[in-house]
Amino acid sequence: MTLFPRALANSSVSPTLLNSSQYARKLLNTLPNKKKAGSGSLRFGMGKKGVAAPVETLDGWQFRRADGTIETLHLGTDYALRRFDESLNTYVTIKSGLSSDGLLGCTQFNGRLVFFNGVDPNFVYNGSTVTDMGEYVEDLKASAYTWISSDSISLVPTVGRADYPVGRKIRVNFEAAGVVEATIATSSLVGGIMTLTVTGTPFPSVTEAITSVEYFVNPPPFSFILTANDILWGLSGGVSRPRVYRGAEGMKVFYTTAANNENSWFDQGTSTSTQELAYLNLQNKANEFDELIAISDFNGAMVFFGRLQTYLYEGYDPSLIGGFLPAKKLSVGLIHPKLVQKMPNDVAFVTPYGLRTLSVQVQTDGVEVTTDIGSTQDAEFSLKVAALMADDASYRKARSFYYPRDGIYGYKLDSESLMVYVLNEKAKGWTQFGGYFADANGFIPLGDGRLMIMRSSQAYIYANGADSLVGETYSDDGAGIDVLWWVPWQSRGTRWANKAFEVLLEDTADITFKIDRMIDFNEQNVVTTEVVVRGSGAQWDEAHWDTDLWGAGTNNPVVTDKFLADKAFSVRITFSATSGPVNLLGFRPIGR
Repeated sequence: MTLFPRALANSSVSPTLLNSSQYARKLLNTLPNKKKAGSGSLRFGMGKKGVAAPVETLDGWQFRRADGTIETLHLGTDYALRRFDESLNTYVTIKSGLSSDGLLGCTQFNGRLVFFNGVDPNFVYNGSTVTDMGEYVEDLKASAYTWISSDSISLVPTVGRADYPVGRKIRVNFEAAGVVEATIATSSLVGGIMTLTVTGTPFPSVTEAITSVEYFVNPPPFSFILTANDILWGLSGGVSRPRVYRGAEGMKVFYTTAANNENSWFDQGTSTSTQELAYLNLQNKANEFDELIAISDFNGAMVFFGRLQTYLYEGYDPSLIGGFLPAKKLSVGLIHPKLVQKMPNDVAFVTPYGLRTLSVQVQTDGVEVTTDIGSTQDAEFSLKVAALMADDASYRKARSFYYPRDGIYGYKLDSESLMVYVLNEKAKGWTQFGGYFADANGFIPLGDGRLMIMRSSQAYIYANGADSLVGETYSDDGAGIDVLWWVPWQSRGTRWANKAFEVLLEDTADITFKIDRMIDFNEQNVVTTEVVVRGSGAQWDEAHWDTDLWGAGTNNPVVTDKFLADKAFSVRITFSATSGPVNLLGFRPIGR
């Protein structure tokens, strides 16, 4: 008897060596049963949520409003960002005109969402309005501030700086009139003296001393921003592509200079301040041509993911000498900025070799010294990584998510299937999700225990009962869910004369099982048999009086399949279901 594998799928070890009750060769749309340990359960389906969006959705994010309610933000193929209101069942545009080249992402900071894409100005959403990030910088490097007229001032700028272009806002602090804001209309530099003329006549009408001048400046578009240690960390702008680097500043790490302020990217405030973006340059730490593409934090350390290597720094204040120091460099990198996920006391990320965790990589200093959680699926990841890195369009499809209610980590690298790592008390291991999961464009784990999936222009909810309107279903909006359990080669140590197979079930719906049988390590020699199974009535302790049928137990189907195997045999069990639950306990060959 072969039971459903406790450690789920393994594609990295020869199927001739796998223990069939521990590993499967491949699993599709099957999870460890949380309600009845030891069996494999058909995954839940999806139910529609709300009306269709005006255009196809490319990605999405959660925002929790000040009153505690949740809303979702959806990026469309017209590169407009829309708010979806579940209570009103409507989509409202909050930001349009975003670049089609940018890879949009966000981080939560000060109760807001800070968005970035490497091309457009970074912007902040507070639940009602969208504003671009920016700040006033006091110009302590200039001198000789002089009032000229009610619309003009002059100053002596630092040689080589260009802080006063036409259209920029300035803030002038007059000794008596106080702070006056204005917009530069013209700017001319003659003999080292810069004359600024502003729109209107906002300045005092008579001569007045100027105590300070500030100019408003936006930080450049960052390709990645993360919240950690009360500040924001950013990476240089540009378009994220699979093989081409973004530009000359790919190893710079930018950071805000003041805690809990998203508009404090420039080094200012003292006579020695640079008035430039505050940053660290890791270029000479790399010792090779690398590029940083994502940031995380791990056990009190900051983690900067490069394409080729990963860099760990310890400390909290990068502006202090000795306050932020390099701790370790790992010889393994990240392939995509959206393929990093926090785990309990760990960080998981997809490398060119497969999924790895920081805890293991930090301890071993090697790629394959110690088996990592992704090692059993390296073969599957290898195929999907190749597909992901094929071209720009494929690269933009990458997504990952963590759904804590069911302990699911999902990694989308292509449109064939979703790589899923299951982490719960019943089992830990890998499976794959197909169906609507495979061609979904975005995944939003919601703070109220639900999982929202964006597919085409429609939003769906994972139908595991967490949403009262969607409920619990076992179909993808009526479409069947295909299940596969491929068992490794079975050897009985001698010639095996088989008569039949019995499929062991704990629960079942009305489905048709297909059993593909192969013998003697020949996967081309396949014989397929089918068996129809009828869903049994509810058990006595689960039945509602005068509502549910009463059954004496699950019907374990037996299908005749006579063959002789000199060395070994293998089976591949498949079915398609639109109802459930269906819980596979195992299968039993009958013979001698």
